[in-house]
Amino acid sequence: MADIPVTAQQLEEIATGFHGQAEKHFAANGRVIPALWFIPDTGPARLVTMPNGVVDREQTAQIARTEQPAAILLAGESWLGSVTIPAEAAKQLPLGDIPRPSEQPERREVISTFGVGRRPDGGLLHVARATLVLRTVFGAQLVPFGLDPDAEREDDYAASLASLLPGGKKQRRRR
Repeated sequence: MADIPVTAQQLEEIATGFHGQAEKHFAANGRVIPALWFIPDTGPARLVTMPNGVVDREQTAQIARTEQPAAILLAGESWLGSVTIPAEAAKQLPLGDIPRPSEQPERREVISTFGVGRRPDGGLLHVARATLVLRTVFGAQLVPFGLDPDAEREDDYAASLASLLPGGKKQRRRR
């Protein structure tokens, strides 16, 4: 399997455009449908949406084997919040009844895009975009913010995507 390279500038531009589409979708629909975008060296890109928010890892791996992408990007929406119930009370609840961060009134909502690509020298490129969603009585405001450029390198899902790129090593399962 030959390496198919992408430049840092190309990956930055692709991520910026993909993230912009996620923001537009949010503005129009009030949510982001998670999606993976497989970018080939040549030819059309392949977009795979996940309307239920579930990533089918086997489907993703099969698409990557078929498409031989130069880069793979993931866009979606996340909720960060604190769930504060006593541990003893949580033990008594069925898993489905435990409060989720997305249900908390003080949650923070973020639109995020992560991407990985194979550099011409065989190394990896990483890119991330993030937009904070501030919900107010006047509607939602989208506020872009920066991420630590090294933070996305430690993301397990980004590592999993990177392992699907041509020339990449298969990720070992954690025990």
